[in-house]
Amino acid sequence: MSYLCPTCRTSLDDARVCANGHAFAENDGVLALLDPAFAARLAEFCEPFGRMRADTAMRLLDPSGYQRLPATPPGHPPHEWRLRRCDLALLRRLLRGRPRQTILDVGAWNGWLSNRLAGDGHTVTAVDYFDDEYDGLRARKFYASSWQAVQMDLLDLPVLGEVFDVIVLNRCVQFFPRPAAAVALAKAQLAAGGLLILTGLELYRDPRAKAARVAQLLHSHRQRYGFELFLRPTKGYLDFADKTQMEAQGVQIKPYWQLLPANLKPLLRPARPRHCYGVYRHA
Repeated sequence: MSYLCPTCRTSLDDARVCANGHAFAENDGVLALLDPAFAARLAEFCEPFGRMRADTAMRLLDPSGYQRLPATPPGHPPHEWRLRRCDLALLRRLLRGRPRQTILDVGAWNGWLSNRLAGDGHTVTAVDYFDDEYDGLRARKFYASSWQAVQMDLLDLPVLGEVFDVIVLNRCVQFFPRPAAAVALAKAQLAAGGLLILTGLELYRDPRAKAARVAQLLHSHRQRYGFELFLRPTKGYLDFADKTQMEAQGVQIKPYWQLLPANLKPLLRPARPRHCYGVYRHA
């Protein structure tokens, strides 16, 4: 991959150094492709975020458990991993007939999806903000498949230096400051005939109760850990205004068929989310 320097936009050589001498290191196979100012901001955020995640006991500390994901690890909420199994089934269906694609997994977390897609024969690049050994990109060493992993600013995808056949916004759209703008950025990195897939779209027709829960969560984390829960300002959820804006970008939004019973509830209770995914096809 022809990476670009996030500081000066010149190409990196094989030693991950640009023509202006900016150098970028790897740790456990994860390239930290970070501008110094953003790296400092990210480090300041990740320290309390890591403490918060450790307190939830949601980090998978057993290396042998990673290869089985998205099977639910012991002690983890079954519902969360059931949703991710729906994502994997969706992606495999959409990728049927598209062998050996170059895939960008945005918001890759601990790499569970990248591992499965790489195991299916695709060339995968996983990107995220977090490189934690158990709760971020450095967990890649626990998997059987191999893929590229890059810690970077997810709003700066051009530094990857190439376009992709498939881009997955992996259950992360709601955490961007402007979801529709994030879709536009991802579309710009698609190759001709490419596919953009948005997973985990929980859409609220009446978002007031969800907004109140997010506000309470932000307050409690600020009180306990002394930091803002989100790296950048964001609502932290998606409403039907976001849906309209993403559809204006050419994204087709559809419900997960596996979640039909859950998707019937918002018809009577607008404060409940509709579980959907989005697909954009580059003409």
